[in-house]
Amino acid sequence: MINSMTGYGSAVISDNDATARAELKSVNHRFFDLSMNLPRPFLYLENRIRNEIHSFFQRGSLTLYLTLDGGAAAEPKLNTDWALADQYLQAAKDLEKRSGTSGWDLSAVLTLPGIFTVREPDTQTAKQAEAIVLKAVRQACRQMQEMRRNEGEQLRTDLIAKADFIANEVGALEAYAPEVHRHYARRLREHITEFLADSHELDEDRLMNEIAVFTDKSAIDEELTRMKSHLAQFRLFLSNSSESVPVGRKLDFLTQEMNREMNTIGSKGNDAEISRKVVLLKSEIEKLREQVQNIE
Repeated sequence: MINSMTGYGSAVISDNDATARAELKSVNHRFFDLSMNLPRPFLYLENRIRNEIHSFFQRGSLTLYLTLDGGAAAEPKLNTDWALADQYLQAAKDLEKRSGTSGWDLSAVLTLPGIFTVREPDTQTAKQAEAIVLKAVRQACRQMQEMRRNEGEQLRTDLIAKADFIANEVGALEAYAPEVHRHYARRLREHITEFLADSHELDEDRLMNEIAVFTDKSAIDEELTRMKSHLAQFRLFLSNSSESVPVGRKLDFLTQEMNREMNTIGSKGNDAEISRKVVLLKSEIEKLREQVQNIE
C-alpha cells in the first residue's frame, strides 16, 4: 500500500466537563521523527503516546499538539500561604506603630513574594482525563492515516505514468543501440578508404577488429537489461496494494540505481542520439525520485 508522508489529522473528545484536542501533522522524513507539545501534567504519557502514533506511521516528521480544557486535570490551583500573609500583615502593623503612620495598600500586599503560588494539576489528577486524551490522539492518527492513504494513491498513479514513460524510452533506446555500431562501422570504413586513397589495400581483418573493440566498449546491453529490471521492480512495488510494509526507501534505492545505469550508458554510448535520450531519461528519473521522497 502506497502512503504519502504528508498529512494532517485532528480530533476533539469530550467527557463530562473536560475536552481534549489533538492535532497531528506530518511531512516527509527519512525516518520516524515525532515532536510533541503536551500539557505538563500529561508528560508521563509521552512514551505511550509515541508508541501509539508509531503503530500508525513508520516514517515522516510528525508534530503533535495536545490541549485539555475544563475539568480538574486542566485547571491550575491557586494556593495562599495564610501563615506568611499573617506575618506580612503583622509586620505592617508594627511598622505603623513605629513610624506613626497609618494605612496600607492591599494591592501592594498582593505583590509580596511567597503568599500566592499556582499549582499545576498533578499526575494523579491528570489520569482522570487520560482516556479522552489517548482517544483524541488515536482518532487524529486515523484521520491523518486516511489522508496519507488518499494522497498516496494519487502519487502511485503519477509514478506509474512516469515509470511507463521511462520504460517506453528505454525500449526505444534498446531498439536504436545496434544502429550505433553499424553507423560507426560505416564511418570507419569510409574514413579509412578515403585515407588510403587506393594506394594501399584495405586490411579487412584489422578493420573488423577495430569495429569489434568499439562494439565491446560501447555496448549498453547490460545496462539496459538492468534498467528494465529496476523498472519492473519499481512497478511491482507500486502495484502491490496488499503490501503493508512502507516501500518508500525501496523505491528511492531503485531510482538511484536507474540514475546510475543512465550515467554509465551516457559515458559508453558515444552517439548524439543516445546522449539526447540519456538526458531525457535522467530528467524523468529525477522527477520520479522527487515524488518518491514523499512516500512512506
